[in-house]
Amino acid sequence: MKKIIVCTTLLLTISLRLSAQSTTNQMNQTSYFKNNAFLWGAASASYQVEGAPTADGKGQSNWDEWMNRYQVAGKGVNGNVAINFYDRTQYLKDIKLFKELGLTSYRFSISWPRIIPTGTGKVNTVAIDHYRTFVKDLKAAGIEPVMTLYHWDMPLELYNKGGWDNRQSIEWFADYARVVFDNFKDLVKIYVISNEILIETDMTLQAKSIISKENAPFSVIPAPENLATALNQFNHKLLAAARAAKIFHTYGIPQGEAGIAIPLFPTIAVDAHSAKAAEFIDGIVNRWFLDAIYKGSYPQDILEYAAEHRLHLKIGAADAKEIGEAGLTYLGINYYAPLIVQKNDAQPGFYGITFPTLPNTDYAYNGANRPDQLKRLLLRMRDEYGNPAIIITENGAGFENDDLLSNGQVNDARRAGYIKAHIEAMLSAKREGVNVFGYHVWSSHDNLEWIAGYGRRFGMIYVDFDTQQRTVKASAKEYGEIIKQFKSLK
Repeated sequence: MKKIIVCTTLLLTISLRLSAQSTTNQMNQTSYFKNNAFLWGAASASYQVEGAPTADGKGQSNWDEWMNRYQVAGKGVNGNVAINFYDRTQYLKDIKLFKELGLTSYRFSISWPRIIPTGTGKVNTVAIDHYRTFVKDLKAAGIEPVMTLYHWDMPLELYNKGGWDNRQSIEWFADYARVVFDNFKDLVKIYVISNEILIETDMTLQAKSIISKENAPFSVIPAPENLATALNQFNHKLLAAARAAKIFHTYGIPQGEAGIAIPLFPTIAVDAHSAKAAEFIDGIVNRWFLDAIYKGSYPQDILEYAAEHRLHLKIGAADAKEIGEAGLTYLGINYYAPLIVQKNDAQPGFYGITFPTLPNTDYAYNGANRPDQLKRLLLRMRDEYGNPAIIITENGAGFENDDLLSNGQVNDARRAGYIKAHIEAMLSAKREGVNVFGYHVWSSHDNLEWIAGYGRRFGMIYVDFDTQQRTVKASAKEYGEIIKQFKSLK
């Protein structure tokens, strides 16, 4: 009997490995990336840049509600104007700047409540026409559009029905994806189905905390009392993306690509005692997503923690398998900084873990400036996850006092250094065999940084939020020089 169990286990292991390899092979059968030059771009998101919250029949999103009714980013801080990017007169000027800088791609998101104002049902053809015109304007400038279907702005009516807590959200999103592919299949080759599943949930938890007057601080790692909610949401969002990917394949878009953008955080244990803690955090913020996509399973250590602590997970037995079989053709990686992990037995409340800063390390608003960890992450994708096709869908930084406008110039030297060092790390990994096909700076412009408001600038283009005047920063000019140097890179 023991031998039978061993053999069965061995067969199951081989089957899972073959399944994972099959999925990886499917994802490596990319066509756009293999037939075109490396993508050098920048990125933005609809709610953060567009403004025009009711123009052309747009419906309300959860963020419209949170910003205007509950003022989660502070009194009077909202996306009602942002950087006025919905206005064609304005965005044509911006596209001209993109072209002058040498960008070969631009990653942007379309707004679900613009496309379908109530989230389901009647499609807003005026919004469709607007985005089709925008895509044509990008292409006329020689810039490849990289379209994100969902960058956090959920239609308010669907959010009020439970949003991503509701398993029905999978079907809502699938219907929306069909509308997008129906209307853009002739113009757009590269789709980012969903952006930053983890961080959206984190931000939602923070917004709810502000609205309830609890004012809990933002945390990348969901607190223990929120972990069940977070894992259930992650599962629904991954399933929604998987369903959309399967729909994408039914359209047979020539040289088409469909992936999701995942924020990944290499973990660094401060000492040997902290190694297991770092692995646990890695399981929540990294392996939960990567294992589902590439192995068709969720991390066993996180599932065991959930069982031990009696977390109420609403995850079906075949959910992760469905995600693994979705046929995503590439992975979008959003990388900013690693997570520094220390086991702290005196603080059991937060998994017994703290997150110290590292001495002698440069810090941006969004964490430690460690380009070496980007290379480490990319090599991990090569070695542990079958070397899939990758686009860096976001990488960037903001630094205190780095974005000062003086005499019509912004000498953001620290951002310029950050971008250059991370590109060097990425190219080093590419030379070592990592299948990376594109890089996008976050972000093209200074914009609304969600609950952080307008005080933290991440753009390569400075925006005077009162006058909408644009100023190209030193970092953008240096990035343009890098693009010139590597424009023929494949």
